[in-house]
Amino acid sequence: MINSRIRDLNKDEKPREKFINKGAVSLTDEELIALLLCTGGTDLSAIDLAREILKSAGGLANLNKYDIQKLLSHKYVNSAKAVVIKAAVEIARRINYYSAPSTKQIIKPEDVFNILRKDFIGQTKECLMLISIDSRNKFISKDVISVGSINETIVSPREIFAVALNKNAACIIIAHNHPSNDPAPSNEDINVTKKISTLGKAMNIPLLD
Repeated sequence: MINSRIRDLNKDEKPREKFINKGAVSLTDEELIALLLCTGGTDLSAIDLAREILKSAGGLANLNKYDIQKLLSHKYVNSAKAVVIKAAVEIARRINYYSAPSTKQIIKPEDVFNILRKDFIGQTKECLMLISIDSRNKFISKDVISVGSINETIVSPREIFAVALNKNAACIIIAHNHPSNDPAPSNEDINVTKKISTLGKAMNIPLLD
């Protein structure tokens, strides 16, 4: 049985004891997931099961994209275990969201990143965001303009500037995430950006980025 396998480990090697004595940072990704699983099965340890899940998901960083049905496809993973894993992922996302620093003034690219990281973490679809800025480069607001598929989103220049005008923006920044993990801008991205930039100049609400 898997429980006897875990008990056969040296005390310092058992995930729960390692966590208590050395802290969470001492555990591998597999051991952390194993703690969430609690048990494996008759022929698979909780650690081995965790290893299979992480391998199938493409690593811990991609676990947020690994849905309930994919988790349930693994032997010995029932709905209770799948929900616990997804709940842990959501807790991590919310901690990141609430702890991310906010930016009052936008001066450098990192400021934009700090504003939008909360919204893009864990997103599995492309999401177009608009940042409205005043005449002193101070942040006014951020708004979701559209949400598309995993590799594209629908861009409406009219909606972008309608929001910008409503916020009394002096200038704007638009950005979207890349759930496909390909950061290279597509031809459509380039063309749409040029169009929005041209419209922004005409409306005296320039596009900064």
